[in-house]
Amino acid sequence: MCFCPTLGLKIGLLILIPLTAGFNAAQIAKDINVWDVVMGYHHVILIISLFMSLVILFALIPLTYATIRNSLRILYVVLYFFIADVSGKLIILFVCLSTETNPDKTAAHAWFIVGWFISFLCMASIILYCIRLHELSRDEDLAN
Repeated sequence: MCFCPTLGLKIGLLILIPLTAGFNAAQIAKDINVWDVVMGYHHVILIISLFMSLVILFALIPLTYATIRNSLRILYVVLYFFIADVSGKLIILFVCLSTETNPDKTAAHAWFIVGWFISFLCMASIILYCIRLHELSRDEDLAN
């Protein structure tokens, strides 16, 4: 399926994990700074955004373990968290940008968009790594 070697996918994912953590932490810091600027329902969206970023930060811990140990089951569970996070943040992005012309007055500020993009890349990398591990396990089963 994928032309990348397994070690390359693993190293790429292990590089993306701290990047995802850093950008989500930067988004949390910006969300806290924007707390007094946003008004109305943007407060609720900001709280949801903060919660989602914290969940992803805590999901990166088992993701690191699963990547190092090649644990496919843990990767699948973490993948569900990332799918929910990326989908939810995409909805937040569309809602905030459609209701306000200035993104700095919403939860969809620049760090939010960059954090969403890096989380999307990490999710795509998890998917590719899961596909590769699944293919390797199928080849191993067929060899026995």
